[in-house]
Amino acid sequence: MNRQRTIAKITGYSLVLMALIAGFSLGFAYTKFIDPSQLEFAQKKLTENMELYKFMLVGILLIIILDILISWTLFQYFKNDNKKLAILSFISRIFYTLIFSIATYYLTINIEQTNNKIVLENYKTFEKIWSFGLVVFGIHLLFIGLLMKLHQSVPKILRYITILAGVSYIIVHILKTTCPNLTEFTRTLNNILALPMALGEIGLAIWLIIKGGKIEKMKTPSANLA
Repeated sequence: MNRQRTIAKITGYSLVLMALIAGFSLGFAYTKFIDPSQLEFAQKKLTENMELYKFMLVGILLIIILDILISWTLFQYFKNDNKKLAILSFISRIFYTLIFSIATYYLTINIEQTNNKIVLENYKTFEKIWSFGLVVFGIHLLFIGLLMKLHQSVPKILRYITILAGVSYIIVHILKTTCPNLTEFTRTLNNILALPMALGEIGLAIWLIIKGGKIEKMKTPSANLA
């Protein structure tokens, strides 16, 4: 198996694994601790479900590790198409991962917290910092979309979905961080753009697993995007 094919499969399977872990930790477990109708019981819910909370944190740690791995393997996979863009893609994802790690700190300190108000503040801080990070993640997806164009063998539809996902992350999370009063509008927009945001990396992951690295014919390294 050639090196590009190996990198493609590592990246693809890592993206799928990360999506599954995120579905458990952030899509399932985290929502169990935040009930808008029962915020006064947030600390009680945490104490009663401490084992689930710790599993959630372990899942988030695995997500962070996988994000670092994927940052590197995506750089390796696309660097021959345009090294400068690949570096920007790598840096932006690493920066996002750093921000997400800082946000996660506020979840970890809740383990020893007994004050319900502080528990809620930590949840809010986690979401604010993570939301800012997702703006950076959207920028990363735009770089990946451009690299997919230069790579030639990636289907156009995947490139368009990835770019749309990047734009969606940027718009939704800029609104969340800068316009907290537009809660209902932001929630509606988030629901509308949820599909492209979800499909952005998953589509690339599936392509990398099935086809990535098999086609040897690629464009020569280029710095020209015009």
